[in-house]
Amino acid sequence: MFGGVLIVSMMYAEWDSLVVAVISGGVLLVGVGAVDDWFKAQRREFPVSPRLIVQGLATIIAFALDIRFRGISTGWLGGDEGQMVLFPLWLSFIATVLWILGLTNMMNFLDGADGLAGGVTTISATTLFFIAWLTGQSQTALMAAILVGATLAFLRFNFHPAQLFMGDAGSAFLGYTLALLGLEGAMKGATLVSLTVTVLALGLPVVDTLQVMVSRLRAGLPVYKADRRHVHHRLLSKGLTTRQTVVVLYVVSFLFSLTSVCLFLFL
Repeated sequence: MFGGVLIVSMMYAEWDSLVVAVISGGVLLVGVGAVDDWFKAQRREFPVSPRLIVQGLATIIAFALDIRFRGISTGWLGGDEGQMVLFPLWLSFIATVLWILGLTNMMNFLDGADGLAGGVTTISATTLFFIAWLTGQSQTALMAAILVGATLAFLRFNFHPAQLFMGDAGSAFLGYTLALLGLEGAMKGATLVSLTVTVLALGLPVVDTLQVMVSRLRAGLPVYKADRRHVHHRLLSKGLTTRQTVVVLYVVSFLFSLTSVCLFLFL
């Protein structure tokens, strides 16, 4: 998937900050993810700290390229429409880090059934494409379309029963790229609607992660400890097959995206 995004971007996209961030950050994430996947193939545990350091570096690259939270509109805070309160640099940095690192790992957590992460990425990226296209953000729309193409091609071999697996290398890249597309797309408006639209477009991984964190806290477990509390695990435990589970979650993701587009068009 990363190779497809890289090649098509080099052929058709302008090398602006978004493309540079996606490619340079992608190299880092795919690299450390491949090492992690190799360790897992050897039945060994790869330390968490190197992954977080590399994810942090990829996030810093995006921030340095001005892909970040810039501020909030005062319109939905009772102020004049069109006015914007700019974040101080430290707050902008914290918000950007939380968003990118959060979504990068959320997609990794979601990758627990054949075709799930790839299909959800396709639906979310398609939503971000339409929003970017409708707002005249041609470069963001192009990169979203490229990501859709890459994930659809991969899904041909990843849907159950899977012949190929994306591993941490692929899921981290997908989450990272979706995070950047969200920041450069609908979130540029920094209004309540634009923030809601973006979160809904990425709704399934966000909701899944939040419910897992709440469930682990209520059980007195560390939020970072892996278990089978994710929504796909819960559906599988209810007797659904892998294919049925993935299709159900595709529908949920589609409904999130449909709600996102409707909010964008009618509010």
